[in-house]
Amino acid sequence: MLCVLAGERALSAHVGRSPSIVELTSGSGLVGIQLLTLVPGARLFGVDVDSDAESIARTNARLLGHGDRARFACMSLWDASMEAVLRAERTDMLVCNPPYVPEPPGATLPVEAGAGADGSAHLRRVVALARAMQPETLVLSWCSLCDAEGVVGGAEDAGFRLDALFVVVIADGEYSGSVHDYLVTLPTAFLNSSHETLAAVAPDGAARFAYLLMSGSFTRVGTPSIGGRETVRALCAGFATHGIGALEDFRSAIESRIWLLDRWDEIALRATLHGPMDARTHAVSA
Repeated sequence: MLCVLAGERALSAHVGRSPSIVELTSGSGLVGIQLLTLVPGARLFGVDVDSDAESIARTNARLLGHGDRARFACMSLWDASMEAVLRAERTDMLVCNPPYVPEPPGATLPVEAGAGADGSAHLRRVVALARAMQPETLVLSWCSLCDAEGVVGGAEDAGFRLDALFVVVIADGEYSGSVHDYLVTLPTAFLNSSHETLAAVAPDGAARFAYLLMSGSFTRVGTPSIGGRETVRALCAGFATHGIGALEDFRSAIESRIWLLDRWDEIALRATLHGPMDARTHAVSA
């Protein structure tokens, strides 16, 4: 949802036009498909390394009435032909909500979560593609457990300015929680385990730590800038040191929105997104 918000913000640069949107690591396709609903003339091309994701995304586009404007393919970000594919698509907007959980040495997380030693492998690849392609707008999602400052700084060095930042404080989950002992050794990982923060994000007492999910809308300006990386550095460092209290007082020259998502919000969100569970799964919908 954060990626959709950043995508909506980026679309303001394409008012009155019919942009070509390319979504990398597109998964089920719902981020890109939602953006299609906002611009009737836009078209979408999504790629994901999971062959099942390709068929699911195609089905979702058809069911939501956008099958004629959305195409999907099974490709890896590191495919040698990826740059040529993006050029052929005449990419106006590049969108990516990739895996971004750091992987401890010798461990491999599931494909939807793991992203190298510092959680930034996929993001660095996307920034490199953006540097080569120079789309008008760039939409990225990342978290404070990966090299957030490095990712945003890389995008700025590639000629993109961070225009808007959307942030959610969230408790550790299935993947992030499993690598806690490794995360605390990383200088690029920022998390907070204070009593105040944990009580806010997990009133059920089930959280070990909290961290930040982030999405940003970037515009191509052609020259390096530093405002975004400074904002992200201050945000992450303040949160790691002072917890949610630092977020309440956070101010930036960059347009920013910050929310807190607690465990109950997560349950409500999952219910909204997935609907009632089929009785055959032996789950009960409430």
